[in-house]
Amino acid sequence: MATKYWKVEISELGGSEPLFLGTVQAPTWPGALQQGRAMIGESGGVPAGASCNVNPNGTVTIQDARQRRRYQVLPAEAPSVTPAVADAATSTTSRPRPGSGDPIPLQPKAAFDPSPKPPAQAVPEPTRVRRASAPQPTSPPPATVESKLILLASRDENPTSSSPIHFRERMFAIPVPFQTGTGEKLATKLLRDVQNELARERGAKFVRIELFDHIWKREPDRAPVVRVEWKDWNESIDIEFPLEDETRHSEAPRVSSVAPPPTEDRLAAAFEACHDLLFMKNRAEALEFAVHLLEELVPSEATAAFLLDINTDQFRVVAARGTGAKARHGQGLPSASGLLAAASELGEHAVLVLADAAADPRFNETIDGIPGLDVRALLYRPLVHRGRMFGVLQLANGSVRGMFTEADCEVVDYVTQQLSAFVARGASLPKAQAVTETR
Repeated sequence: MATKYWKVEISELGGSEPLFLGTVQAPTWPGALQQGRAMIGESGGVPAGASCNVNPNGTVTIQDARQRRRYQVLPAEAPSVTPAVADAATSTTSRPRPGSGDPIPLQPKAAFDPSPKPPAQAVPEPTRVRRASAPQPTSPPPATVESKLILLASRDENPTSSSPIHFRERMFAIPVPFQTGTGEKLATKLLRDVQNELARERGAKFVRIELFDHIWKREPDRAPVVRVEWKDWNESIDIEFPLEDETRHSEAPRVSSVAPPPTEDRLAAAFEACHDLLFMKNRAEALEFAVHLLEELVPSEATAAFLLDINTDQFRVVAARGTGAKARHGQGLPSASGLLAAASELGEHAVLVLADAAADPRFNETIDGIPGLDVRALLYRPLVHRGRMFGVLQLANGSVRGMFTEADCEVVDYVTQQLSAFVARGASLPKAQAVTETR
């Protein structure tokens, strides 16, 4: 396999300086990641339990919440050779040539020069050399972006008998182009400000900061660029890039190249994540949350959540991810036909799994089919709470040879159980209070 060049950046979540930034040679991005990790004393490829996002343009972003690390690998051009290095290569001094896997430091970040040092008076101005070869920023620095912040919405919830948590949510717009790295640093700073405000409060605390690339009034036009969440009962800060995820998964099939973590770890992650249902505003938001969570914990090519519309006697797609998501959203399907109807008749904790759905006589292409996808395996779990059915969750074509495992069913069952309880309550928390204050 041909060797390629890759730029590798490793940083602390929310940190301002990278732990490693350089260009390496490797046949694939996992090999480049492994080399980058070796440069900071780590070993292996994708850390266990970390989220791995592979963009169509070849950029790979890995978030490791446990170790508070962010890894980014992207295709790169061969680094240019400076005159000093060229002279060293042609000198009579014998030097071993770097192997195909040796990292090649980027010129702007180089901390040393392996070539012999010329006399002091002949050394060119190093600052000018670095400045000339340094890449130009494509977005303003965090300090400049911060001055453009517009606070769109704010939500403060104090402890009650049903939710003994201090909850704070801040939604900002930045009406200038900015990179996710800049947004990550700024969102983390804004999080620290709210943490300081809550420092003297007693009880559990939950803070959410979201940065949007557009101004909205009632509802956003698209997902936030950056979302940062902190729960004081956790050691780490959760950082997500919803807009990037939405763009990547809206139509393209998602089959992760990383094996899912053990069942115990997935159930623990689901248990922790489902606490967020306490802060959902309505059923639609809760269903979108559940679909996104299952996409991460039980990877499949398509995931959808249906609610039963009793007025039309239809199942309506409220949230969808993966292949055909845009075409399916809002779609109404008859509630008395297909595997969808069969799943709705199941009891609580029951999961319907088919390895070859099309071979089942109950399969109805119009109802159970998915636009743009060759449906093979299907997994259904009804939204049932205390004997009342509210809707159905559907997953298509799992990540393990296209199938779904018993462990997958356990995770789906737990998430759906928590989601069903929320949907059954039917109570909506107060909406975020819109504000027009600018910073």
